[in-house]
Amino acid sequence: MARRNQNTFQKRQKEIERVRKAKEKMERRQGKKNKSEETDETLISDQI
Repeated sequence: MARRNQNTFQKRQKEIERVRKAKEKMERRQGKKNKSEETDETLISDQI
């Protein structure tokens, strides 16, 4: 059974970390988008 060398292991770990950070960033962006929609709705309901 062949073992992966150290460089391949490190590269895989970096890739996993990059994907994790991208996912967190996307979630933060979605959160901001949802919050701005909620504030818009409250402003509209306050005006009525």
